[in-house]
Amino acid sequence: MPFQLLPDTGPEPPRPSDFGLLIIRIITVAIFFYYQHVAQMALGIDFVWDAGEWDLVTQLTDRGLPSPAVLALVSVAVLTISLLGLVLGIFTRINALILALFVGFILLAPIILSATLNPQALTLYLGLFIGLALGGGGRLSLDYALANRRERRRKPL
Repeated sequence: MPFQLLPDTGPEPPRPSDFGLLIIRIITVAIFFYYQHVAQMALGIDFVWDAGEWDLVTQLTDRGLPSPAVLALVSVAVLTISLLGLVLGIFTRINALILALFVGFILLAPIILSATLNPQALTLYLGLFIGLALGGGGRLSLDYALANRRERRRKPL
């Protein structure tokens, strides 16, 4: 009996756990963005355009970090890009690791981003971001879609 290849059934369909991961990604990013990040973005824009006061720069100066204004602006920009990447599911593990490192730094060097951010919320965010960094975005992410597209392109006809 000659060897016969198995038919290619295409990518696996999403499972309920993938929908759960999508919901976790969306809700976590939406809550972090709304409650912690929007205020810092507004203060950062005011700091750049109107030379306003920004408490984050003052806190980073008190911690003795070099170039606190540049560091604050870069960190807000990186957080924005990482949150957007995490919700879309592109480079999910890398973005979640970056967010976990930021949240860990905020937790260990007590920096106040907002009045609603307490150590319990930071620990919850840290656990969620570490979980996403270890587990990935699931089948409902751009990472998975791009990997399937690359795999289909490699297969000979």
